[in-house]
This record gives sequence, structure tokens and C-alpha cells, in this order.
Amino acid sequence: MKNDLFHAGNTWLNLISILILILPIIALGIKKNTWNPNFIFLAGCFAFFLCISLINNGFLLLDEKTKTILITMGIIFQAPLVMLFLNYFAKNPEFKRAHNVSLLMYLLGGTLLLTFQGINTETISILIGTGLFMVLIFGLVIFFGQIKTSIQKRRETGKAFMISAIVFAYACYLIIYMMNFVFDTTEKKEITLLFQFATIILSLLISIGILINTDIPEEKPDNKAISKIPMLSEWEEYTSNRN
Repeated sequence: MKNDLFHAGNTWLNLISILILILPIIALGIKKNTWNPNFIFLAGCFAFFLCISLINNGFLLLDEKTKTILITMGIIFQAPLVMLFLNYFAKNPEFKRAHNVSLLMYLLGGTLLLTFQGINTETISILIGTGLFMVLIFGLVIFFGQIKTSIQKRRETGKAFMISAIVFAYACYLIIYMMNFVFDTTEKKEITLLFQFATIILSLLISIGILINTDIPEEKPDNKAISKIPMLSEWEEYTSNRN
């Protein structure tokens, strides 16, 4: 009975989890006046997600070589794209430096690994695990800071939704990775169900966060106001004329 329920649920969740991946992209189009260039990386991540889901569920009729290339690209570039999007939340210079160095090391290490070892199950598993762990660690650091900021500033609530979605989903993805590649579990249906639920929650929370996001660019100092302040040479000339 349990297996039948899981099988029936997966059929519907497959369709729902595919369709719902379009929501963040639509939300970005609706709220394009409140996002900065970092959101392009988020859109790219969901585009890869959508492409892989369509291929795995047989909606894209492609030859095996093309399927393999697209899926591999989606897996490899997913973590870097999310990391690039996390720059949107980074405000502390030291954190930003650590974030950028970690991303650069991941890209260089991944490039060397693929160059010398080639694309195979082992190299892909290493890249997936490292990427998931990296996103989750930096996501958690941002999450705790963002929750505190959101309590103080209501306009930061959208950001809290988005980072909460990433932390929740990537924690689930890391558990799935451990079950698949470390513990080699046989409960494949349960793993698939967890992945589908995590993806649905990720898409929904990200979409809500984008829609309620009220991020406003920082105001630049008024040059006109500054120009009204007398320069030192002008002040000396003024005082000398007075005398």
C-alpha cells in the first residue's frame, strides 16, 4: 500500500515540481524593477532546474549525447549560480571576500578535476557534494543575519523568504546526496519524494520573496549639496576680502 501511494504521489509531484519551477522566472519578470543583476544568476539556476526536470521526465525529446551534456552542465553550474546569487545578500566585506575566494577555489578545483579525471560518476559526485556543502554553509551564515535584519526592517522580509528557501532546499539536497552517494540507500522512491517536496518549497518561497521584495538601491550623496560647501581656497579669499 505504501509503495502504491508513493508511486501515485510521484506522478503528480513530478508534474507539479516541473510546472512550479517556472514561477520564480515569472516573478522576476513581474518585479524586474526591484532586482539587481545578481538575480540573473538565480534565473539561470531555475532554467537549468527546469531543463533537467523536462529531460528526466521525457518532455524534451533529445538524443542521448545532448541530454547528457545538458544534465551535466546543469549539475556542475547549479552551485556556482546560487553562490553568485548569494552575493545579493553579502554586505560584510570580510564575508564577501571569503565567499568570492571559496567560489573561485570551487571553480578552479572543479576545472582541474574535470580536466584530469574527465566527466564520470566519481567526479560529478565530488562536485555535487562540494557545491551543496558550500551553498549551505554560506546560506546559513546569511540566513541568521538576514532573519535578524528582517525583524528590524520590514522591507527585508522578501530577502528572508529567499534565503530561507535556499537553506531549506539545499539542506534537503545535501541529505539526499548523503543517502545516495554515502550510504547508498535503496529507498529511491522516498528520496525522489523528498527532492520533489524540497524543490516545490524552494520555488514557492523564492517566488514569494521576489514578489514581496522591496529592495531599494542605496542613495548616492548629493553632489550639488556638497558643491555648496566653500572650498578652503574660497574661504581664504573670502576672509581676506573682509579684512
